[in-house]
Amino acid sequence: MQISQKYSLIYLITNLGLLFVYDLKTATEVYSTKISSVPILLTSEAFSVGGFYVVDTCGVVSLATVNESTIVSFVSRKLEFAAKLGNPSGAEDLVERFQELFAETSTKKKLNLR
Repeated sequence: MQISQKYSLIYLITNLGLLFVYDLKTATEVYSTKISSVPILLTSEAFSVGGFYVVDTCGVVSLATVNESTIVSFVSRKLEFAAKLGNPSGAEDLVERFQELFAETSTKKKLNLR
């Protein structure tokens, strides 16, 4: 498990090569995928990019991090989907606020929207 202070995300990497990404503040799953077809030996935080390094049993070292150019649209789609499900917890207001911040501020501020 690695924690990205840069993006306020928790990266949970299993030895089977599965990646689960959670929001640090709410523990809500943000993303999941398979990142390796071979077992993972170890991980280490990549402080400068807000991601992590992975070393697998074949000796391959990989770097994984957030793609800043696509995360805004990804989060926006997730929020809109929650609003369409009729989420009564204010998802529509959150989508509107996110869109406002998208138009005027930096990516880091958008990721810390609460």
